[in-house]
Amino acid sequence: MSLLLLSIRGTSGLVSRRIISPSPFRQAAKQTTVGYSTTISLKSTTDAIENSLPITPGEENRGGDGLPRIFLKRNRRTKSFRDGSQLIFTGSIGKTPESLPVGSLVQVEVAGQNKDSPTIVVGFGLYNPASLYRVRIIFHCLLHPDITKQFLAMSNDSEDGDAMIIEKILTMNFQRALQTRRAIGLPSESKTDTYRLVNGEGDSISGLAVDVIGNKIAVVMSSAAWCEIHKSTILKSLQITLPDHELIWKTTPSRLKQDGFAVGDEEEEEVGDNKSIDNIDEPVVCLENGIKYQTFPRQKGQKTSVYCDQRDNRLNLAQLCEGKKVLDLCCYHGGFSLNAIKHGAALAVGVDSSADAIKTCKVNAELNNFDNENISFTKSDIAEYMKTCEEKFDVIVLDPPKLAPSATNLQRASRKYHSLNRDAIKLIDDKGGLLMTCTCSAAMTQKEGGKFFLETVQQASIPAQREVTLLRVSGAAACHTESPFSFPAGNYLTAALFYVHPKLETL
Repeated sequence: MSLLLLSIRGTSGLVSRRIISPSPFRQAAKQTTVGYSTTISLKSTTDAIENSLPITPGEENRGGDGLPRIFLKRNRRTKSFRDGSQLIFTGSIGKTPESLPVGSLVQVEVAGQNKDSPTIVVGFGLYNPASLYRVRIIFHCLLHPDITKQFLAMSNDSEDGDAMIIEKILTMNFQRALQTRRAIGLPSESKTDTYRLVNGEGDSISGLAVDVIGNKIAVVMSSAAWCEIHKSTILKSLQITLPDHELIWKTTPSRLKQDGFAVGDEEEEEVGDNKSIDNIDEPVVCLENGIKYQTFPRQKGQKTSVYCDQRDNRLNLAQLCEGKKVLDLCCYHGGFSLNAIKHGAALAVGVDSSADAIKTCKVNAELNNFDNENISFTKSDIAEYMKTCEEKFDVIVLDPPKLAPSATNLQRASRKYHSLNRDAIKLIDDKGGLLMTCTCSAAMTQKEGGKFFLETVQQASIPAQREVTLLRVSGAAACHTESPFSFPAGNYLTAALFYVHPKLETL
């Protein structure tokens, strides 16, 4: 097996490289579109088990030239894997082949209902002995018993059977992900051409996310060791699904380190057909809710330079802004402000501490031909801005960056959320108004099922001396799919809409 050493620049943020041509860790299989049906079986789990391919319990861990086999303990915990859970922890595994390399495709099995029953093939996954997630399942065999038999035959008949299986599974999953987005109206040529195409476990590709920008670029974000090892196969399969898109690979070194994958400090290496990086600073104009945004997806920086998870929340709030004065705190690229003006807001003011963000906001306003008289952007720390602001607003958006990266930061972060929401509520017009307050910290969103964050806002209203009523709680846009087994652990975004009641002076 030949290996390609990829040089990656270690940074605190994402590392990007241009499109990578197929340079596989073994000889690549022929590039063919999978001809199998991706229709999900509606049979019950019991019927699917009866139709799955049984394996005799006494066989070796790798039968013939087939795939390495991981045996799960049969108990209540492992029942979730038979039902569709994708992340297998060490404690659920009963037996593992020795010296199995990181990124190996494995066949996950569980014992039958009694001692004499054959084992059941639950799924195919990628193995990582250094990860908290020992196996990430990417194909659920109980849903697709016929295809499972074909894959098992392929693993026995071909020297490169596992590489071919991975490619076909990924192509199936990418195509199914695209079908899912089309079902919710994405992309829409006249309204939205930027969206999340792949969202980890939500699309059965744990450790990988893909954002489509402007319907012409796909930014691939890797956070698992297996993604780095099978990078060429991932890109090859994705290009089959998006043949006309430029592919850009980005990584999060901190997440990869958690998964046991060491990221070096060497200079970046570019491999592939697009050897020139002259267009790294070339902007890509994308469309969301009918609004144009300037983005720079080829540059290193915050994810894909556009946050499409707030798409639905921006539109829903904008529809309540007609004739209103709107304050957009931590405005980033001006999404809430721009949507508000498009839907008839009388005034929108965006505030962000980043000079680059404010510059982009102004460009975005010009792209959409918005009048500078009713939309403006200010570079300032939002806490300082709120303390010195003498205006009052009908609608305020508070969407700060991640204040609680982990549960250990939660108490300190909660104090910050409290003070920011208190000061925001104070700026709501005395006649009443709306507060859209957000957290993108998973620790805050998930604590006490989301109740903790909502109570923090409620508590902040007391020193602000304003009564608040919760109107709606929402999360990420629908393209940020979730696996039911990753819920609520996959939740990170909370957008809570409150009505701030009129200020009462006297009876």
